[in-house]
Amino acid sequence: MKLQKIHWLVALVLALASAVMVVAWGERLPNPGLWALTSFAIISLLLEETANPLRLVASGSTSFIIHLAAGLLFGGFWAGVITGTSTAVSQLYRAQPPIKVAFNTAQRVLCVTAGTLIYVKLGGHIAPAYVAVGSGFSRADVQWDLGLFFVLASTYFAINSLAVNAAVALSSGRSFREAWSLNAKGVLAYDLGGSTIAVLLVFLYESSKRLVGFGELGFVLVLLPILAIRHVYSLYRRLQNSGRELLDLMVKSIEARDPYTSGHSIRVATLSKAIAQELKLPIERVEEVYTAAILHDVGKIHEEFAPLLRKDSKLTPEETALLQTHAIKSAELVGMISSFRGNVQNAVRHHHERWDGGGYPDGLAGEEIPIGARIIMMADTADAMTTDRPYRRRLTVDAVIAEFQKYKGAQFDPRLVDLVVNSVTIRRVMGELQASDPTSAESRASEGGSRKVVPPKRLFSSRPSWPKVRSF
Repeated sequence: MKLQKIHWLVALVLALASAVMVVAWGERLPNPGLWALTSFAIISLLLEETANPLRLVASGSTSFIIHLAAGLLFGGFWAGVITGTSTAVSQLYRAQPPIKVAFNTAQRVLCVTAGTLIYVKLGGHIAPAYVAVGSGFSRADVQWDLGLFFVLASTYFAINSLAVNAAVALSSGRSFREAWSLNAKGVLAYDLGGSTIAVLLVFLYESSKRLVGFGELGFVLVLLPILAIRHVYSLYRRLQNSGRELLDLMVKSIEARDPYTSGHSIRVATLSKAIAQELKLPIERVEEVYTAAILHDVGKIHEEFAPLLRKDSKLTPEETALLQTHAIKSAELVGMISSFRGNVQNAVRHHHERWDGGGYPDGLAGEEIPIGARIIMMADTADAMTTDRPYRRRLTVDAVIAEFQKYKGAQFDPRLVDLVVNSVTIRRVMGELQASDPTSAESRASEGGSRKVVPPKRLFSSRPSWPKVRSF
């Protein structure tokens, strides 16, 4: 069913792209020449090869600069030819499946051709009035063309974001809202800001053409800085990825030291995310809860906890008090990453606080406890109850629900208990996590049995800070 929906989406985008190209053919300008078409397509292709992955499935590149410039210089039809050719070649070079080649080529053609047609229909000039000799910003036609450029760019990015995130939502099983929020929300300002480089490129292309008879010379003056910035951004991305990989390694190191937590962090994070989604928290907060949950025990990497985590007998009161400091240690480590300070760090620090104020480390109560911490408390407790212990077998999901109700208003947030009790989705997730965690015969008396090691998913990702056109 999912594949069928994707095929219908691809067919729709192909049909729309074909329709706008037919309209653009009827209004096409004279052929700009093989050299102009080829040079634009090659540079667009080079920018395509600088694409970076986005947060969810898709990728993005800066080739939109060339697409928009081609639309302003040559009109919708020839811009569609340049865009379609460079995108198709790039997709084929990367050995993408045929359905992705067709979709990405069609949606890019649709973006630039539709945007340019709207630009022209509203009175925009090709080439724009501001490239004329002696034109000044005080002229009405110059101001009109500059204003309409943002209509062109907005149309381009709107169609691109709608098409790509619809495909991502269908392929990943997520809602369109979640896919759009992770990949596109909050970046329109960056996209529009970056798109103004196309205006500069158009101006330099026409100026170079008048002065030396070689418009492509203007590319060098604009694209070299673009490529330099992209190189710096790529280095930044590599640094970010290295930091995430170190965090992945840190979580795995903890799980190797403490048999109980092997796979525990992933399960707690998965259930925490399900609860946060059912609570209808904003997508950004859901991601923060997931990040905090997967790092909630990261402080156990400190050597002082190693003997306690390996101990097979019951902990003494002094040892228990020491182990409880892991929440503070975890928060300190998480706070070393500036982007995790605030909601993520607070959720990690307070994930053992109780609704009645009897928890640790700060004895917070009720609404004083961050919502992320309250969610992680429930997920953490649920995972403990649905795994085998030396003194009891794992509890069923119904038994866990009964325990939540028993301690509602004491250990747990009453609103969250009601949510979990009445949610079929959360019950299903709990059952799936329990079924995916077969318990071995080795157990620790103080914390529970050892678990099968579950390889962690990619834990963290960041919103791209450089504008880009998206591909599925």
